[in-house]
Amino acid sequence: MPSPLFAIPLNMGTGTWIVTIIAGLSFVVMFGLASAGGDYQGLINTTLENDALAREKRKDKK
Repeated sequence: MPSPLFAIPLNMGTGTWIVTIIAGLSFVVMFGLASAGGDYQGLINTTLENDALAREKRKDKK
């Protein structure tokens, strides 16, 4: 039984396939590096603190 994933011909040449594969692998590698080195909790805390400060400044101006 054929897979529906390959039901539409992409008409891509060899060069296009190579570029697509390299771009896909590069994305996965960069995403992995960013996830491993990312400080998401720190980013969230900083964003919330900056938001609270901005709200206080706006409240004081009124």
